[in-house]
Amino acid sequence: MIVLLKINQRFLLCFIVSFLFSFSSTTVFAANEDVFMHQSTVIPDKQSVENVIVIGGDATIYGTVREAIVIFNGDLTVKKSAKIEGIILVIGGSIHQEPGAHVTDNVLSLAFDNATKNSLFIASITLLSIWLVRIACSLLLFILSPLTVYLLKHRIDPFVAYVYRSPIQLLTIGFIGSLLVIALSILLSITMIGIPFVIFLLLLVLLFFIVGLAAVSIRMGEWLPKSTERPATIKAATGAGLVIAGINLPLFG
Repeated sequence: MIVLLKINQRFLLCFIVSFLFSFSSTTVFAANEDVFMHQSTVIPDKQSVENVIVIGGDATIYGTVREAIVIFNGDLTVKKSAKIEGIILVIGGSIHQEPGAHVTDNVLSLAFDNATKNSLFIASITLLSIWLVRIACSLLLFILSPLTVYLLKHRIDPFVAYVYRSPIQLLTIGFIGSLLVIALSILLSITMIGIPFVIFLLLLVLLFFIVGLAAVSIRMGEWLPKSTERPATIKAATGAGLVIAGINLPLFG
């Protein structure tokens, strides 16, 4: 009975070796020790080899394999006379074992059936969508900060001064205000009459968020050397870049 176990270091080693040999176009058979094939292969009865690695073909084992069997995009058939003392890794195929075959418990089989392919496709599309949304939001934030500073000009100075004086208090007010807005939006959205108020409230919050982000960007842009002589829009763009880097880089965000 084949038992699927957790991948250990030997599985990882076999995977790396197989990946490297996947770029080779030659077939190697060295002194009955290691077999590397790009086509279906058979290990005859009473033959003993060290490792068997097959890429793009099936493997049929009658003899003895002392270390590892790695199959990519192919099936493995283990006959009753076979003796496999090492690990077995089959990716993109299936394993068929006859009764009486001597096989260790270190077996891993990854069969890419339709359900698995669909799951991988959906997961890939989801990850790609999240990545694209993050890029779009980052670009939008990077553009909005200097644009807001350019449009408001000196009217944004009180917000920047408030960031200077009480940054912790500003964060606290923003956090509590966000919770209140969420709670109020839920209550108002229950009725049809309250939906327009919810939309207006969300737009108002978005406006304050953009202005606050521009003020914070200016403050962060002034941290850089010789930034006091630069225009406010350049400071905002520089600070917005730092904010975006802090959000997207795993080290900071």
